[in-house]
This record gives sequence, structure tokens and C-alpha cells, in this order.
Amino acid sequence: MKKIILVMLSILICSDFFGGGSKCYAQQPGQLAGDLQVNSYFFMRDSTIGASNTPLYDNLLSSDEVWLNVNYSIMGFNAGVRGEFFHNSNLFDPKGAYSDQGIGMWYLTKEIKNLTITGGYFYDQIGSGIIFRAYEDRGLGVDYALFGLKLDYKINDHWKLKGFTGRQKNHFDTYKPDVKGINLEGDFSAGKKFHFAPGIGYMNRTISQEDMNLMVNSINGYALSQRFCPRYNVYAMTAYNTLTFENLTWYAEYAYKTHEAEVADSGRMEDKDGSVAYTSLTYSRKGFGVTGQYKRTEDFVLRTSPNESLLNGVLNYIPALTRQNTMRLLARYNAATQYLGEQAYEGDVVFSPKKGLTFTLNYSKVDKLDNTNLWQEIYGDVEYSKGKTFRPQVGLQSITYNQEVYQNEPGVPVVKALAPFFEATYKFTKKKSLRWELQYLSTKQDYGSWAFALIEFNIAPKFSFSASDMYNISPNYEKVSQKNHYYNFFFGYTQGTTRFTISYVKQVEGYNCTGGVCRYEPAFSGVKLGITSSF
Repeated sequence: MKKIILVMLSILICSDFFGGGSKCYAQQPGQLAGDLQVNSYFFMRDSTIGASNTPLYDNLLSSDEVWLNVNYSIMGFNAGVRGEFFHNSNLFDPKGAYSDQGIGMWYLTKEIKNLTITGGYFYDQIGSGIIFRAYEDRGLGVDYALFGLKLDYKINDHWKLKGFTGRQKNHFDTYKPDVKGINLEGDFSAGKKFHFAPGIGYMNRTISQEDMNLMVNSINGYALSQRFCPRYNVYAMTAYNTLTFENLTWYAEYAYKTHEAEVADSGRMEDKDGSVAYTSLTYSRKGFGVTGQYKRTEDFVLRTSPNESLLNGVLNYIPALTRQNTMRLLARYNAATQYLGEQAYEGDVVFSPKKGLTFTLNYSKVDKLDNTNLWQEIYGDVEYSKGKTFRPQVGLQSITYNQEVYQNEPGVPVVKALAPFFEATYKFTKKKSLRWELQYLSTKQDYGSWAFALIEFNIAPKFSFSASDMYNISPNYEKVSQKNHYYNFFFGYTQGTTRFTISYVKQVEGYNCTGGVCRYEPAFSGVKLGITSSF
């Protein structure tokens, strides 16, 4: 890997690789930029909340996660390298401890007129990502970068074409199956009112012989009536378009994938094709906006191999049609995307009848294809601003959550919860402000009912202080033995582009979700340190 980086730098500094000549650009100024993220954790055992009996609480006691990214541009070249360091990290295995370090990502790009060449690791997607998306989400512990070659070609002012080939990143290595794709996108207007942004895409994954052997061994263990001949290749195609007409925007996409082996609800592999239909319609004008979305997914699992599970080796992204809640109790339950099959609806209305007053209403519903309800959320809030000094918000959330499906807990009842909340910000001066939250989640299922309170004081742009408590005020004693407090004391300091944070945290177990992609997070007790910086 070090040799690869040295070759990259040599090309940047002393080569006119694409021009045929040979020059040294050591004296030419370039642009250097980068960023740093450090997460450090110190584990303090607390068996009353379940923060115990793992290597981190029993003997390791601390962990670190570091990402250092450096980008350099010179003479039409762009290069980047990212060092990654994981010491006793439970980011990838919530109950384990992973340690390794090295070059986690590097890339080199060059523009030659209308052609852009990228080699190394890259992030990209086709359409909305339904058939292919290479992306990173550190909070979920996923990095789906593709390692290979990507070409972007601008055909003219209205059409562009891209193609790629590579293998998906797997920590400091790659998964063995090969991934290839091509994507054509347009952008043009018809008259003065209509605007179109169409696209078509294709993706192919070819499985490795090693993965095929594992699949065959599994299938040979099934009853004769359940066996089938697995395929090396899966092909996925999509067509989509965004139509804009005055205040109206309509997006529609349909994707199909060919037959391949996938792990069904039964736990066995089955040979199935799949499809996704997704559309959204938005209307907006001053003081009013409304959005409606619909999605139907059937057997659309795309991984580097059917042998992978959980968040490992996922090649695509299917958006969840549910609200992304940020408040602690409102975000406790989330609907993870069901790749094997679901039908989802969402509607969102924002109405501002006058300056400083805003109403928000949201409804979402997710069912299995047999009409079994998985999720339903009804949400509403009112936000009022009195000048620039005081801004309160009050609202209510009602949810139905199929815990058996989303958390894979057989036999547990469906969670039905009601969560009223209040939030307000008061500005003493342009720099000093006070914010507080009050939330209550009422349910008889899972852990039972919760109360949450937070107070936060900010002195812009340097200081931030907060204290909160999440209290299991009326527990479900079938699951927990006692009432527990989950405290959080936080301090943040910002100097220029660098931010330091420290917090003492007690955190209940649960799921961290972003856009339908969810990661299980065990209970935590201890201290968290964080550093983010850019240069």
C-alpha cells in the first residue's frame, strides 16, 4: 500500500502523464486540505443497565476510533488518502472489540477535457441508490466504498455517462465478488416550465468461487425439493426521472434485478428475482409545502454475496419512507428498510399561515406484502417564533412498531407508544442562548414508559454545556427489574475549525438508524471524548 501512495505522489509531482511529456511540478503550488475525527470511549461497568459482560467492560476498559483524511490538488490532478485507526472498537461488532489500522481509503482523479478518471476508492450511486450506492456512514459503522476504476464522461450540456468496476471495501481489504455498473443521466428543459432529469442504470455483481462454494454447501444441506442451482451473476436495472413543473416536483423510479440466491425469512436460501417501485410528489409555495411518497419492495436484496448478513456487504440503498426524528425519545423506535418485502407510504405537510408560526404534520405507514402492519407514525408539531429571542415548539408523536420484525425478537408484542414533547430556545444575546427539552414516551411494551429532560446553554461560537436525564419512569417489569436513570453531562469547546467534546453518558440499549439503515447499539456507561477538525 505504501508503494501505491508513493506512485500517486510521484505522478502528481513529477509527471505530465497524459500529455506525453515529462516535467517536474515540485515548484508549483498545490492545494492541501483535510479533516480529522477522533472518538475515544472509557467504559465504566454498570450491570443494572446491562453495560457489562463484554471485553470492553471486563478488561479492555477503553477504545479509540480515528479517521485522518488528506486531499491534495495540483496541475489538474486530485488525490486523497485516509488513515484509519481502530483500537478495541465495538463499532463493527457491538459486543466485541476490533483492532487494526492502516490506509482505509485513497484515490487519484484526473480530468481530460470531458472525461474524468478516478482510480482507487470512490463513493457514488446510480439514481436514488436502489441498484447501487457506495457511501459511508461512520455513525452506523458502514463504509461501502468501491475500490476500482470509475470513468465520468460529459457527452454534451444535457447528457453524462459514467461507468465503474471494482470490489467493495471490507475494512482494510475488499470483498472478493466483482461489481460493475454503467449510468446515463440527462438534464434538459422543454419550454419554460418543464424540466426533466431522466436516467437509466445497470449493475452486475459476479460472485467469487469461494463464496459460491459456501452457497453450494449450504444448499446441498436442504431437502431435495428446496435445492436449486445458484448463479454466479446477478443483474440489476433501473429507470428514473425527475419532472419539475412550476411548484411541482415528481420523482419516479423502477428497478428490477434478475434471479439470484437470497436468504429468505425462513433462514434458507431461495432463488428469486426482485423489484422496487418508488415515487415521490412535492408541491411547495411560500408558506405551504406538501410531499407524498410511495414505495413497494419485493425480494430486492443486493449484497456482495448471499453469505453476508446484517450491515455487511450491502451494495445498494433503499430509502425508508419514514420521518427522521432527532429527539431522544421520538427516535427510540425506527423502521428499518425491509429488503425482502414491504409497502410504504408517507405524507408530510408544512404550513406557515404567518411569519413566525409553522405547523407540521406527518404520516407514515409500512406494511409487509401480506398486509401485516410493521410501522405507523402520526406526528404533528407547532413552532412559534417571537422575534429573534424566543422560539418554542410543542408536538405529539403516535407510533405502532413491530418489534418482533424490526428487532428480531420472536413472540414480543407490537409496541404502541404516545410521545408528547416540548422544546424551546431563548436567546439572551446574540451569543448566549438557552435551550431545553421535555419529552414523555408512554407505552406498556418493551422497556415501558420514559421521561426525558434536557437543558443546554451555548456561548457562541466557543462553548456548549448540557445536562439530560432519560428516566424509565414506569417500567415494564417483564423486561427490566428496576427503574433506571440514564444521565448525560456534556461539554463542547470550539476553536476555529476544531471542536473538542467530553461527556459522561449512561445510554440504554437500542437501535441507531439513518434513512432506514439501522445498527444495534448496546447499553453504554462511561465517558466519551471527541475531536473533529478540518484544515
